[in-house]
Amino acid sequence: MNAPIRFEIHDRIGVLTLNRPDKLNALVPDMKEGFHEALAKSAEPGVKALILRGAGRAFCAGGDIGWILKGLQEGRMTEMQALLQLGADVSYGLRTLPKPVVAVVQGPCAGAGMSLALAADLRIATPEAKFSMAFVKIGLHPDWGGSVMLSTLVNPAIAFELMATGDTLDAERAHALGLVNQIVDSEVLEDVVRVTAQRLAHGPAEAFARIKASILRNQGLTPDSLRALLEEEGRQMATTMASADAKEGLMAFMEKRAPKFQ
Repeated sequence: MNAPIRFEIHDRIGVLTLNRPDKLNALVPDMKEGFHEALAKSAEPGVKALILRGAGRAFCAGGDIGWILKGLQEGRMTEMQALLQLGADVSYGLRTLPKPVVAVVQGPCAGAGMSLALAADLRIATPEAKFSMAFVKIGLHPDWGGSVMLSTLVNPAIAFELMATGDTLDAERAHALGLVNQIVDSEVLEDVVRVTAQRLAHGPAEAFARIKASILRNQGLTPDSLRALLEEEGRQMATTMASADAKEGLMAFMEKRAPKFQ
């Protein structure tokens, strides 16, 4: 069985690959060990930059809805909470890693998958990339740092629009909003990613670390306050998970019909 997270190091560049292509790299608790190992190794001196990407045709479709629905129906709230905690840990780890993080987005990037991409410092997308804060469509609050990261990247009205509608953004709209740094044709994507990563990996590591810290500070955040925001986001998600709207939204998703919220 393939590991759900792959991590490799090449020429001082760490590459974290979400590796559930048959599920569009949907997030599950089984990824915990892989995420934690990748973040720990990325923090070591021999790694100077981190690439975050998905295997197959998607970056990440978000949480595994089938798994989440089954867990809620069976009352496995401890596992639900573990997934939320993993999201907070990963988002915090990426945002506070004192090294550049680049998300490479192709295809679907939705829900917690979009949250994950927003925790990176830079995002390179193909024209086929599709972004959506899709949580609200199934009656849920954003998690995995989505509400926190989005609110630091766009103005409050846009952040509300994207979270309250769950509308899908194409790569061009995401670029216009400042959520994507560069749109690159699929044919040259690997070359552009390699050049970008090598430039970062061979750049001034101390300066990069301090730039990341300064950006966080200039947004009015500290590592402690960022952690607190992520933990509070998780509590909001846990509350909506227990709601009737969430149950209806999840069932409607699995049954491929429009939800009927209260």
